[in-house]
Amino acid sequence: MVALFAIVGDGLIPFRIIDTYHMIFIAHYHRLTWRLRRERALPTLHNENDLPSTISRDVENGNGGSDTEEEEFSVLTRAQQERLDYHQKKFSKSHTFYQPHETVTHNAFPLRLLIAVVVLLDCHSMFQVALGTCTWAISYHVRPFALTTVILSCSITCNITAGILIFIGDHKTRKKAVVEKILRQELTLEALKKLEKKRSEENGDKVPHA
Repeated sequence: MVALFAIVGDGLIPFRIIDTYHMIFIAHYHRLTWRLRRERALPTLHNENDLPSTISRDVENGNGGSDTEEEEFSVLTRAQQERLDYHQKKFSKSHTFYQPHETVTHNAFPLRLLIAVVVLLDCHSMFQVALGTCTWAISYHVRPFALTTVILSCSITCNITAGILIFIGDHKTRKKAVVEKILRQELTLEALKKLEKKRSEENGDKVPHA
């Protein structure tokens, strides 16, 4: 059973490596954006986790400024912005909890929580590798029971903690008023459909037969 659990966990390693690769670029360009905005004394972003994707004409011309103070522009070069958009798109396809920009129901997912989740999932995979190595390399006759127990416990703890952080991030970014409004609209629409169906059935029963 332990060996099967380790094999399943090891199979996720290639995907975890790719996710970590995308996360590194996302974190790098976030921190680069924050640093450049501080150095240029630009206004604070409305949401530091939601980086603007529109390129300012001043940045394209090499001036390093912004066209207006009312609208938020990216301080990255066009090539950097395209790379950031690419890695954000790839990561969000792999992990649906990650939202790089504001949506109807959610704000952008916090970068610090994103890094923590990816690191915990990587640790989970590394513990799975260690578990598989101990299981196959050391005979069960001489292998200490505590060894696999501790490694397995650490692996499961990392996975559970990552799930908790994802839940916290979803709770923090969720637009509660919007979600509640959508739910009320859906419930109202469902109630109207049931009422209409009931009326149709009653009208059908009242039609006189020839």
